[in-house]
Amino acid sequence: MKKLYAMMFVVVILSSLVLANGVMNFVPANANFVLKFKNNAQNYDSLKKVEVFSFLLNDLGIENLIQSSVSQTAVSIGTKPSQIWNMTENDFVIFASLDTQNLQSNVEIALKGKSKILLDLLSSLVGGNVGSEKIGTYTMKTFETNGVTIYALDHDGYVLLSNSPHLLTRSIQTYDGKYSSFTFSKKIPSDSWFSFYTKLGNLTENSTLDMIPTSGYGYAQVKNGELMVTGISNFEYKDVNLKKRLLSFNPNAKSLQTMPSTGNFWLGADVADPVEFYDLMQKYAKDFGLKKEKFSLKEGKELAEHFSGKLFMDMDLSSQEPSFVVRIYLSKDLSEYIPTLSKDASATFTWNGHTVLRDDTREGTRTSHTFTIFYPDKVVISDLEPQKVETFIKSPSKAEEMGNFSSFEKFLWSKSFLIGYVDLGDLIKSLLQYPLTSGALFQMKFDEDANLKWQLLIK
Repeated sequence: MKKLYAMMFVVVILSSLVLANGVMNFVPANANFVLKFKNNAQNYDSLKKVEVFSFLLNDLGIENLIQSSVSQTAVSIGTKPSQIWNMTENDFVIFASLDTQNLQSNVEIALKGKSKILLDLLSSLVGGNVGSEKIGTYTMKTFETNGVTIYALDHDGYVLLSNSPHLLTRSIQTYDGKYSSFTFSKKIPSDSWFSFYTKLGNLTENSTLDMIPTSGYGYAQVKNGELMVTGISNFEYKDVNLKKRLLSFNPNAKSLQTMPSTGNFWLGADVADPVEFYDLMQKYAKDFGLKKEKFSLKEGKELAEHFSGKLFMDMDLSSQEPSFVVRIYLSKDLSEYIPTLSKDASATFTWNGHTVLRDDTREGTRTSHTFTIFYPDKVVISDLEPQKVETFIKSPSKAEEMGNFSSFEKFLWSKSFLIGYVDLGDLIKSLLQYPLTSGALFQMKFDEDANLKWQLLIK
């Protein structure tokens, strides 16, 4: 009797583990891309506490518009609206398998629900034909529109949709235990809303590069009025010295937040050591077939010695024709190289004592201009005429004073090589005349293992 109780206990435990994993049991272990959402109802409520999303969903009425549209469509197909919304509240997963032979990606989504409801909903919203097709041992529902066919299967309370009947079959066999299912190999925070994974697999196995992207993963958390998405791209290093050189760099893009800035967007980058970076890129320029037109390797390296490694760009995204201003900072005067750099320019002239190169690009009947202005301490590149560029580079305000950037200070990485910020509040105010305090920050760095780490924060 004790053995029977023990066996029943083990069965209960194993069953609870399977149920806890739920929708992930459909994902084959060899999937190239996985995106899982969980606790959607709770996290959606938290998302509406992020100011910009609160405005879009509540004040602008997008949520009510979607709810009304879905409810009306549900009634028209003889379904209760709650049946559709219940599907969105449960966990669901989107995953893909790359077909390298046919150069296409097979994609599938798995969620709690019924295929009839989803296909009828799709048909009502976008048009198309619903049918069925016998494939192997399965009778699959089909949805065809504009030459695209989506296959659907119901299995154990879940509905599976895919552009590939083979992937559908494989995922059901995975769920039934014939094949191993996917699990995240990296620890994902328990309070994450969605998590993702990518694997390049044999797409890079024949690469000649010393730095090969292999896989990546990440997650998103939404809490305390903030949405934070963190990701890591993993690299395989064939050249150990290359990895050491990357780890020896000490970039400080954070230092660029004190630059004069106007508009509602800025981006700062710092490669830390331009000469080292130039040496590093030589092999990649060769491997990618890039041509060296103006400079020899020696001259290119000498040119790199003139740069500090810091770059700053700002824009006014709300302008009818957004213009950019890029500042590349120098450690030495670049005057001696101007004659070589100006060889291919459409025009060369002097403005306020500075040499200016103009490059013209013709698109149909329109000709656009790009200006390069040489200062003793920087080179400025912009599609604005020189006199207008002064508005940006002599702005009385600093990048760190833009919008709510200061509220992101505690999140900034000390060794990031790139930081970007958008004043979402100013952008929305300019476009929709609605006062809002909101912004988005993006940053990148190499972690302690020379993998690329990036982060997007919105608050």
